[in-house]
Amino acid sequence: MNAGISRMTSGALKMTEIKDTRRFKGNNLIWILILVTLLYMFLASFAEVFVQGLVYSPGQSPAMRFINEYYTPTIGAIVTLVIVCLVVRKNRFILRSFLPKGMGNNFRPVVIEDTYKPTQENTARNLLIGLLLGFLTNFFCILCALIHGDIKLYFDCSASMIPIFLYALLMVFIQSTSEELWCRGFMYERINIHYPLWVSVIINGIFFGLLHCFNPGVSVLAIVGIAICGISYSLVRWYTGSIWVVMGIHTMWNFTQNFIFGLPNSGLVSEASIFHLDAATGISNLIYSYEFGVEAAIPALFVDGLLGVACLLLARRDGRLGELMMSYEKRAALAQEAQQAAEADAQENAYEADVQDNTETNQKKAEI
Repeated sequence: MNAGISRMTSGALKMTEIKDTRRFKGNNLIWILILVTLLYMFLASFAEVFVQGLVYSPGQSPAMRFINEYYTPTIGAIVTLVIVCLVVRKNRFILRSFLPKGMGNNFRPVVIEDTYKPTQENTARNLLIGLLLGFLTNFFCILCALIHGDIKLYFDCSASMIPIFLYALLMVFIQSTSEELWCRGFMYERINIHYPLWVSVIINGIFFGLLHCFNPGVSVLAIVGIAICGISYSLVRWYTGSIWVVMGIHTMWNFTQNFIFGLPNSGLVSEASIFHLDAATGISNLIYSYEFGVEAAIPALFVDGLLGVACLLLARRDGRLGELMMSYEKRAALAQEAQQAAEADAQENAYEADVQDNTETNQKKAEI
């Protein structure tokens, strides 16, 4: 009885010690938001301007100029994130979230070592699944606009455009990846160290929506839709365990809308596409936004919301909804408390075994 009380007291004390030693300094939610804003909106933006200057050429075609103005410069944002993670040692574990399967083992976390494992889900298969989901979800929204009569498209493309489309796909992947690494990578992980995962998911979505506040043709419905999109992407990243899935979804959503069907992608209109919008037929309503694209419409709200709800239903089936209430610190504390309890039980069992052996020995001596 006394041993059990002693073990419980010891566990409670060590639980407190874990909470004290495992909390990152500067991991306050407000500080994280300020940090990400400063890094992404200013430092990364400066790097993007630098890259833009490198790729600019007066003799570029309008299509190449558009790609190199809006997509290619985001290489700077990715480089900035990697540097931040490498230079600041406590951020290095974040690299594990987006490196390919097997490569994350080289980056040991400063804290939460026993609960943060490198993902094994960043695979080519999951990237392809994401690309397929991105095409299907965006095509569904465009199809709604076509059926509703808000847009009319016509085909106008030649084989000579194929190299430009391949280059565009690569640059769109880089642009989409940069946003995912900052939102579903850096911010997602840093918030979840100290706060429950659901906080990370919600804040992530709101921040993602606000990132598009200054895009051409933006509206309240557009911001709400992109925020819901950010929440759903965060849930997909959580449930699948792979940021590569959402990188794929994001990439093909943008590419399908901008370069396949020639529609505005968050207000940006490509100079090159396989299909083209008949400008005289474009109508803005709840099904399609002529200025912003399908993101500022009800079908996008529906399909993005459905994606998030599907993740929650699958997680409920798998008994994983409780993970949304956990932070890395809490998981680490519970894991160590369980380990301490197991060690205490082993010591108690060993003590009882010794007592029993001594009792049997004394009985044998008495018999002799």
